Amino acid sequence: MKTYIIAEVGPNHNGSLDMALEYIDKLSKIGVDAIKFQLGNPEQTYSLDAFKADYQKERENSKSPIEMAKKHQLKPEQHKVLFNKCNNMGVDYLCSCFDLGSLKFLDANVDLKYYKIPSGELFSLDIINYIAKNNKSIILSTGMATYEEIEIAINLLEQGTKKDIILLHCISNYPAPYDDVNMNVMPALKKRFDYNVGFSDHTIGNESAIAAVALGATMIEKHVTMDKSLPGPDHQASSTIEEFSKLVESIRKVEKILGVAEKLFSKEEIDIALFARKSIVSKRKISKGSKIKNEDICYKRPGTGFLPIEKDQVIGKKALINIPKNKVITRDFLIDD
Repeated sequence: MKTYIIAEVGPNHNGSLDMALEYIDKLSKIGVDAIKFQLGNPEQTYSLDAFKADYQKERENSKSPIEMAKKHQLKPEQHKVLFNKCNNMGVDYLCSCFDLGSLKFLDANVDLKYYKIPSGELFSLDIINYIAKNNKSIILSTGMATYEEIEIAINLLEQGTKKDIILLHCISNYPAPYDDVNMNVMPALKKRFDYNVGFSDHTIGNESAIAAVALGATMIEKHVTMDKSLPGPDHQASSTIEEFSKLVESIRKVEKILGVAEKLFSKEEIDIALFARKSIVSKRKISKGSKIKNEDICYKRPGTGFLPIEKDQVIGKKALINIPKNKVITRDFLIDD
């Protein structure tokens, strides 16, 4: 199965439509399947008691989360421009919404391939209930959530009817240390909930995403930036476009390496088998008409005759011709009783 690769721009356009469109131009040329943005009305997302995460405090000098969100936000109408640009460039437009009004706006104005539920919105009942009433595929990030909490969210989304959900294993830390990734949780999610799984990667480097694909991820999401030194909360923990391009290339190689569960052999491997395996060989001269005994044979390369495990097809058979010493015994050397 081909891995669905999402380049997460998020707020890394820094509120510039031109920069957002430039992301689409550049990312569409490196083989990603989707480019994801974010939309939220800050007044509907944050209360007066909201505070910034530690990593945001270090990288963004806005006084409040509302001020920070406004600074790095595109207008809702501009997302229609992004959607059309993605369509023209042959990639899917995706967007995480942080309030119900933003989600309804997008649903009414663009053709969302997936509803993306960020980890922080796992229990946002207004958003969850709205999504549950619609028959659209869902990407559910599971950062910060226990298995039991994930089960609650799935039950809220399904409401008695099984949905098309992809569960993304996620560590909600920016960047996430390798020691915290615990990638074996991802196949455990698949086994426990019987849904396809993927990985939302917040680590530095490509190793974690590649490991996820090797363990069965059908979807990879990772943040991307034009420049890690740009001001804003997410740039430093994001991949550059060049790094993201290498990730896409590596994932496609891993897919080829994984192949299928059927044992298939290339012509080259068949040729090597003929060279490297051993056949039943005459240990000494065997006279025409004599019965071949165990002491008449040995096992040597090449593998063009009877395999050693097929010796019952040779022992006790009569020689049709005089078989010289050290020759591979083939079927036409034997009298077929």
